[in-house]
Amino acid sequence: MSARTLPNLMSQAHSDKGSQIDGSPQRTPSERTAYNDGMIANDKPQGMHETVEDVEITGTRRTWACMTWALTWWIPSPFLNWCGRMRRPDVRMAWREKVAICIIIFFIWCVLLFVIIGLGLVLCPKEYVWTLDDISGHNSPDDAYVALRGRVYDISEYINQKHGTSGYPATKELMMMYAGQDVNVTFPLSVRTACPSLVSAKTDPKYAMYLTVADINAMQTYPFTHKVGTLSSSKELSDQSFYSRYVLPTMNLFKKGDLVWDYDWVKSMHKDQGKYWRVINKEVFNMEDYFATVNSPVNTDDKWRFLNSHIENIFDDKGAGSTDVTDSWDRIPWGQREHQANYNCMKNLFYVGKIDD
Repeated sequence: MSARTLPNLMSQAHSDKGSQIDGSPQRTPSERTAYNDGMIANDKPQGMHETVEDVEITGTRRTWACMTWALTWWIPSPFLNWCGRMRRPDVRMAWREKVAICIIIFFIWCVLLFVIIGLGLVLCPKEYVWTLDDISGHNSPDDAYVALRGRVYDISEYINQKHGTSGYPATKELMMMYAGQDVNVTFPLSVRTACPSLVSAKTDPKYAMYLTVADINAMQTYPFTHKVGTLSSSKELSDQSFYSRYVLPTMNLFKKGDLVWDYDWVKSMHKDQGKYWRVINKEVFNMEDYFATVNSPVNTDDKWRFLNSHIENIFDDKGAGSTDVTDSWDRIPWGQREHQANYNCMKNLFYVGKIDD
Protein backbone atom coordinates (compact mmCIF):
# COMPACT_ATOMS: atom_id res chain seq x y z
CA MET A 1 0.00 0.00 0.00
CA SER A 2 1.44 3.34 -0.99
CA ALA A 3 1.84 6.31 1.29
CA ARG A 4 -0.57 8.30 -0.98
CA THR A 5 -3.51 5.92 -0.41
CA LEU A 6 -3.05 5.27 3.29
CA PRO A 7 -4.42 8.59 4.52
CA ASN A 8 -7.43 8.17 2.22
CA LEU A 9 -8.25 4.77 3.63
CA MET A 10 -7.85 6.00 7.21
CA SER A 11 -10.12 8.99 6.49
CA GLN A 12 -12.79 6.73 4.99
CA ALA A 13 -12.60 4.34 7.94
CA HIS A 14 -12.87 7.24 10.39
CA SER A 15 -15.89 8.57 8.49
CA ASP A 16 -17.64 5.18 8.47
CA LYS A 17 -16.99 4.72 12.15
CA GLY A 18 -18.30 8.18 12.97
CA SER A 19 -21.50 7.47 11.07
CA GLN A 20 -22.19 4.41 13.25
CA ILE A 21 -21.38 5.88 16.65
CA ASP A 22 -25.12 6.30 17.47
CA GLY A 23 -25.79 2.69 16.52
CA SER A 24 -27.74 3.66 13.42
CA PRO A 25 -27.23 1.65 10.29
CA GLN A 26 -25.27 3.26 7.54
CA ARG A 27 -27.44 4.86 4.86
CA THR A 28 -26.84 6.08 1.37
CA PRO A 29 -27.26 9.81 0.72
CA SER A 30 -30.64 9.21 -0.89
CA GLU A 31 -31.86 7.35 2.22
CA ARG A 32 -30.57 9.77 4.81
CA THR A 33 -33.08 11.86 6.72
CA ALA A 34 -32.40 15.50 7.50
CA TYR A 35 -33.52 16.73 10.91
CA ASN A 36 -34.59 20.29 11.71
CA ASP A 37 -35.16 21.05 15.37
CA GLY A 38 -36.44 17.54 15.84
CA MET A 39 -38.86 17.71 12.86
CA ILE A 40 -38.56 15.36 9.91
CA ALA A 41 -38.02 17.43 6.82
CA ASN A 42 -38.20 14.86 4.03
CA ASP A 43 -38.31 11.17 3.07
CA LYS A 44 -41.80 9.79 2.79
CA PRO A 45 -41.68 6.16 3.90
CA GLN A 46 -41.04 3.94 0.94
CA GLY A 47 -43.63 1.45 -0.14
CA MET A 48 -46.63 3.30 1.48
CA HIS A 49 -49.93 3.27 -0.47
CA GLU A 50 -53.23 5.18 0.05
CA THR A 51 -56.16 3.07 1.11
CA VAL A 52 -59.67 3.85 -0.12
CA GLU A 53 -62.54 2.57 1.99
CA ASP A 54 -66.09 2.30 0.70
CA VAL A 55 -68.52 3.69 3.30
CA GLU A 56 -72.28 3.62 2.94
CA ILE A 57 -73.66 7.13 2.23
CA THR A 58 -76.28 8.08 4.79
CA GLY A 59 -79.39 10.15 4.16
CA THR A 60 -77.92 13.02 6.15
CA ARG A 61 -74.84 12.99 3.95
CA ARG A 62 -76.98 13.02 0.80
CA THR A 63 -78.96 15.98 2.15
CA TRP A 64 -75.81 17.90 2.97
CA ALA A 65 -74.32 17.10 -0.45
CA CYS A 66 -77.48 18.41 -2.16
CA MET A 67 -77.37 21.55 -0.03
CA THR A 68 -73.71 22.04 -0.84
CA TRP A 69 -74.35 21.80 -4.56
CA ALA A 70 -77.36 24.12 -4.24
CA LEU A 71 -75.14 26.76 -2.65
CA THR A 72 -72.06 26.29 -4.86
CA TRP A 73 -73.53 25.36 -8.25
CA TRP A 74 -72.30 28.63 -9.67
CA ILE A 75 -68.66 27.50 -9.24
CA PRO A 76 -67.88 25.18 -12.20
CA SER A 77 -65.83 22.07 -11.51
CA PRO A 78 -63.54 22.64 -14.54
CA PHE A 79 -62.58 25.97 -12.99
CA LEU A 80 -61.61 24.25 -9.73
CA ASN A 81 -59.69 21.63 -11.69
CA TRP A 82 -57.83 24.21 -13.76
CA CYS A 83 -57.37 27.12 -11.37
CA GLY A 84 -57.40 25.37 -8.01
CA ARG A 85 -55.56 22.26 -9.22
CA MET A 86 -58.19 20.11 -7.54
CA ARG A 87 -58.11 17.13 -9.83
CA ARG A 88 -59.81 14.68 -7.48
CA PRO A 89 -63.62 14.87 -7.10
CA ASP A 90 -63.46 14.34 -3.31
CA VAL A 91 -61.06 17.28 -2.92
CA ARG A 92 -63.35 19.51 -4.96
CA MET A 93 -66.33 18.40 -2.90
CA ALA A 94 -64.51 19.17 0.34
CA TRP A 95 -63.72 22.65 -0.98
CA ARG A 96 -67.37 23.17 -1.96
CA GLU A 97 -68.45 22.15 1.54
CA LYS A 98 -66.23 24.80 3.09
CA VAL A 99 -67.64 27.44 0.76
CA ALA A 100 -71.19 26.28 1.59
CA ILE A 101 -70.47 26.62 5.32
CA CYS A 102 -69.18 30.17 4.76
CA ILE A 103 -72.32 31.05 2.79
CA ILE A 104 -74.56 29.64 5.53
CA ILE A 105 -72.68 31.64 8.18
CA PHE A 106 -73.07 34.78 6.05
CA PHE A 107 -76.83 34.28 5.77
CA ILE A 108 -77.11 33.65 9.50
CA TRP A 109 -75.32 36.93 10.17
CA CYS A 110 -77.65 38.71 7.74
CA VAL A 111 -80.67 37.32 9.61
CA LEU A 112 -79.20 38.39 12.95
CA LEU A 113 -78.49 41.90 11.67
CA PHE A 114 -82.05 42.15 10.35
CA VAL A 115 -83.47 41.04 13.71
CA ILE A 116 -81.22 43.46 15.61
CA ILE A 117 -81.52 46.47 13.30
CA GLY A 118 -84.15 46.01 10.62
CA LEU A 119 -87.00 44.26 12.43
CA GLY A 120 -87.56 47.17 14.78
CA LEU A 121 -87.83 49.57 11.85
CA VAL A 122 -90.32 47.28 10.11
CA LEU A 123 -92.53 46.73 13.16
CA CYS A 124 -92.13 50.27 14.51
CA PRO A 125 -91.18 52.56 11.62
CA LYS A 126 -89.67 55.86 12.57
CA GLU A 127 -92.17 58.67 12.67
CA TYR A 128 -91.35 62.32 12.68
CA VAL A 129 -93.66 63.48 15.44
CA TRP A 130 -93.44 66.07 18.20
CA THR A 131 -95.40 66.96 21.29
CA LEU A 132 -96.02 70.51 22.46
CA ASP A 133 -93.39 69.93 25.14
CA ASP A 134 -90.89 68.99 22.42
CA ILE A 135 -91.71 72.11 20.44
CA SER A 136 -91.43 74.38 23.46
CA GLY A 137 -87.74 73.45 23.69
CA HIS A 138 -87.12 74.77 20.17
CA ASN A 139 -87.35 78.47 20.97
CA SER A 140 -83.95 79.92 20.09
CA PRO A 141 -83.01 81.94 16.99
CA ASP A 142 -81.02 79.03 15.59
CA ASP A 143 -83.62 76.42 16.53
CA ALA A 144 -87.18 77.73 16.25
CA TYR A 145 -90.20 75.42 15.80
CA VAL A 146 -93.91 76.19 15.64
CA ALA A 147 -97.05 74.07 15.47
CA LEU A 148 -99.85 75.04 13.09
CA ARG A 149 -103.03 73.01 12.65
CA GLY A 150 -101.50 69.70 13.64
CA ARG A 151 -98.22 70.13 11.77
CA VAL A 152 -94.76 71.05 13.05
CA TYR A 153 -92.50 73.48 11.17
CA ASP A 154 -88.90 74.56 11.62
CA ILE A 155 -88.85 78.32 10.99
CA SER A 156 -85.20 78.83 12.03
CA GLU A 157 -84.23 79.98 8.53
CA TYR A 158 -87.55 81.56 7.66
CA ILE A 159 -87.35 84.14 10.44
CA ASN A 160 -84.13 85.49 8.88
CA GLN A 161 -85.89 86.34 5.63
CA LYS A 162 -87.69 89.57 4.88
CA HIS A 163 -91.47 89.38 4.89
CA GLY A 164 -94.39 91.51 5.92
CA THR A 165 -94.83 94.99 4.49
CA SER A 166 -92.76 98.14 4.63
CA GLY A 167 -95.21 99.62 7.10
CA TYR A 168 -95.47 96.46 9.17
CA PRO A 169 -92.21 94.52 8.83
CA ALA A 170 -92.04 91.11 10.44
CA THR A 171 -88.72 91.45 12.23
CA LYS A 172 -86.77 88.54 13.62
CA GLU A 173 -87.47 89.75 17.15
CA LEU A 174 -91.23 89.68 16.53
CA MET A 175 -91.03 86.27 14.86
CA MET A 176 -89.23 84.85 17.88
CA MET A 177 -92.37 85.44 19.92
CA TYR A 178 -93.95 82.56 17.98
CA ALA A 179 -91.03 80.14 18.46
CA GLY A 180 -91.86 77.06 20.50
CA GLN A 181 -95.62 77.76 20.34
CA ASP A 182 -98.83 76.48 18.80
CA VAL A 183 -99.78 79.39 16.52
CA ASN A 184 -103.24 78.32 15.30
CA VAL A 185 -104.87 81.43 16.71
CA THR A 186 -102.63 83.72 14.63
CA PHE A 187 -103.89 82.22 11.36
CA PRO A 188 -107.70 82.35 11.63
CA LEU A 189 -109.81 81.05 8.75
CA SER A 190 -113.21 82.34 7.82
CA VAL A 191 -115.87 79.65 8.03
CA ARG A 192 -116.70 79.99 4.37
CA THR A 193 -113.04 79.59 3.39
CA ALA A 194 -112.62 76.48 5.54
CA CYS A 195 -116.04 74.94 4.82
CA PRO A 196 -117.11 75.99 1.31
CA SER A 197 -119.48 73.04 0.99
CA LEU A 198 -121.31 73.94 4.22
CA VAL A 199 -121.35 77.75 4.11
CA SER A 200 -122.56 79.30 0.89
CA ALA A 201 -121.87 82.69 -0.63
CA LYS A 202 -125.43 83.66 0.20
CA THR A 203 -124.84 82.92 3.87
CA ASP A 204 -121.49 84.73 4.03
CA PRO A 205 -120.98 86.89 0.92
CA LYS A 206 -118.02 88.83 2.35
CA TYR A 207 -116.18 85.99 4.11
CA ALA A 208 -116.91 87.72 7.39
CA MET A 209 -117.85 84.69 9.49
CA TYR A 210 -115.04 83.97 11.95
CA LEU A 211 -115.41 81.75 14.99
CA THR A 212 -115.10 83.21 18.45
CA VAL A 213 -111.73 82.37 19.98
CA ALA A 214 -112.33 80.51 23.24
CA ASP A 215 -108.79 81.02 24.54
CA ILE A 216 -108.55 84.78 25.11
CA ASN A 217 -105.06 84.48 26.59
CA ALA A 218 -103.77 82.99 23.34
CA MET A 219 -105.04 86.00 21.43
CA GLN A 220 -103.05 88.32 23.66
CA THR A 221 -99.83 86.33 23.39
CA TYR A 222 -98.91 87.21 19.82
CA PRO A 223 -98.22 90.62 18.28
CA PHE A 224 -100.00 90.00 14.99
CA THR A 225 -102.92 87.95 13.63
CA HIS A 226 -102.88 86.97 9.96
CA LYS A 227 -106.54 87.70 9.32
CA VAL A 228 -107.62 88.39 5.75
CA GLY A 229 -108.52 92.04 5.23
CA THR A 230 -106.78 93.40 8.32
CA LEU A 231 -103.85 94.85 6.36
CA SER A 232 -104.95 96.67 3.23
CA SER A 233 -101.37 97.38 2.17
CA SER A 234 -100.67 93.66 1.89
CA LYS A 235 -101.66 92.01 -1.37
CA GLU A 236 -101.45 88.57 0.20
CA LEU A 237 -103.66 89.42 3.20
CA SER A 238 -106.26 90.86 0.86
CA ASP A 239 -106.68 87.48 -0.83
CA GLN A 240 -109.42 85.24 0.61
CA SER A 241 -107.25 82.25 -0.32
CA PHE A 242 -104.36 83.66 1.70
CA TYR A 243 -103.93 80.54 3.84
CA SER A 244 -104.03 77.94 1.05
CA ARG A 245 -102.27 80.06 -1.58
CA TYR A 246 -99.50 81.64 0.49
CA VAL A 247 -99.21 80.22 4.00
CA LEU A 248 -99.32 76.46 3.36
CA PRO A 249 -96.97 76.38 0.32
CA THR A 250 -94.41 78.44 2.24
CA MET A 251 -94.71 76.52 5.50
CA ASN A 252 -94.52 73.15 3.76
CA LEU A 253 -90.97 74.04 2.77
CA PHE A 254 -90.09 73.88 6.47
CA LYS A 255 -92.31 70.99 7.55
CA LYS A 256 -90.80 68.60 10.10
CA GLY A 257 -93.69 66.26 10.93
CA ASP A 258 -96.91 65.89 12.90
CA LEU A 259 -97.99 67.20 16.25
CA VAL A 260 -99.07 64.39 18.61
CA TRP A 261 -101.02 64.28 21.85
CA ASP A 262 -101.12 61.81 24.69
CA TYR A 263 -104.55 60.16 24.82
CA ASP A 264 -104.77 60.41 28.60
CA TRP A 265 -104.16 64.15 28.35
CA VAL A 266 -106.94 64.54 25.77
CA LYS A 267 -109.20 62.43 27.96
CA SER A 268 -108.40 64.68 30.91
CA MET A 269 -109.36 67.73 28.87
CA HIS A 270 -112.70 66.05 28.12
CA LYS A 271 -113.54 64.43 31.45
CA ASP A 272 -111.83 66.64 34.01
CA GLN A 273 -112.01 70.07 32.41
CA GLY A 274 -115.16 69.78 30.29
CA LYS A 275 -113.37 70.78 27.09
CA TYR A 276 -114.53 69.82 23.60
CA TRP A 277 -111.48 67.75 22.77
CA ARG A 278 -112.24 64.44 21.06
CA VAL A 279 -110.52 61.72 19.03
CA ILE A 280 -111.77 60.39 15.68
CA ASN A 281 -109.75 57.65 14.00
CA LYS A 282 -106.67 58.68 16.03
CA GLU A 283 -107.00 62.30 14.90
CA VAL A 284 -107.47 64.94 17.60
CA PHE A 285 -110.04 67.71 17.20
CA ASN A 286 -110.47 70.74 19.44
CA MET A 287 -113.93 72.25 18.93
CA GLU A 288 -113.75 74.80 21.73
CA ASP A 289 -114.12 77.71 19.30
CA TYR A 290 -117.16 76.16 17.63
CA PHE A 291 -119.13 75.76 20.85
CA ALA A 292 -117.93 79.13 22.15
CA THR A 293 -119.48 80.59 19.01
CA VAL A 294 -122.81 78.71 18.89
CA ASN A 295 -123.33 79.17 22.63
CA SER A 296 -122.59 82.90 22.54
CA PRO A 297 -125.66 85.05 23.33
CA VAL A 298 -124.92 87.32 20.38
CA ASN A 299 -124.93 84.51 17.84
CA THR A 300 -128.59 83.57 17.67
CA ASP A 301 -128.56 82.95 13.93
CA ASP A 302 -128.62 79.28 12.90
CA LYS A 303 -125.95 80.01 10.30
CA TRP A 304 -123.35 79.36 12.99
CA ARG A 305 -124.53 75.77 13.36
CA PHE A 306 -123.04 74.78 10.04
CA LEU A 307 -121.93 71.29 11.11
CA ASN A 308 -124.17 68.23 11.07
CA SER A 309 -126.28 68.13 14.25
CA HIS A 310 -125.07 64.61 15.05
CA ILE A 311 -121.52 65.97 15.37
CA GLU A 312 -122.69 68.52 17.91
CA ASN A 313 -124.44 65.80 19.91
CA ILE A 314 -121.34 63.58 19.87
CA PHE A 315 -119.03 66.33 21.12
CA ASP A 316 -121.49 67.93 23.53
CA ASP A 317 -122.00 64.80 25.66
CA LYS A 318 -121.72 66.52 29.08
CA GLY A 319 -118.77 64.23 29.86
CA ALA A 320 -120.84 61.04 29.64
CA GLY A 321 -119.44 59.68 26.41
CA SER A 322 -116.07 58.36 25.35
CA THR A 323 -113.19 60.62 24.42
CA ASP A 324 -112.63 58.46 21.36
CA VAL A 325 -115.85 59.03 19.40
CA THR A 326 -114.85 57.01 16.32
CA ASP A 327 -117.72 54.51 16.74
CA SER A 328 -120.29 57.27 17.12
CA TRP A 329 -118.82 59.07 14.13
CA ASP A 330 -119.10 55.94 11.99
CA ARG A 331 -122.76 55.48 12.97
CA ILE A 332 -123.88 58.91 11.79
CA PRO A 333 -126.54 58.37 9.08
CA TRP A 334 -125.26 60.53 6.24
CA GLY A 335 -124.24 60.17 2.64
CA GLN A 336 -120.71 60.15 1.35
CA ARG A 337 -120.83 63.73 0.11
CA GLU A 338 -122.16 65.12 3.39
CA HIS A 339 -119.68 63.02 5.35
CA GLN A 340 -116.75 64.35 3.33
CA ALA A 341 -117.94 67.95 3.53
CA ASN A 342 -118.22 67.84 7.33
CA TYR A 343 -114.91 66.03 7.73
CA ASN A 344 -113.04 68.50 5.50
CA CYS A 345 -114.55 71.39 7.44
CA MET A 346 -113.47 69.92 10.78
CA LYS A 347 -110.01 69.14 9.45
CA ASN A 348 -109.53 72.74 8.30
CA LEU A 349 -110.90 74.41 11.42
CA PHE A 350 -110.50 72.08 14.40
CA TYR A 351 -107.75 69.54 13.66
CA VAL A 352 -104.83 69.86 16.09
CA GLY A 353 -102.82 66.65 15.58
CA LYS A 354 -102.75 62.91 16.13
CA ILE A 355 -102.75 60.55 19.08
CA ASP A 356 -99.26 59.56 20.12
CA ASP A 357 -99.04 55.77 19.77
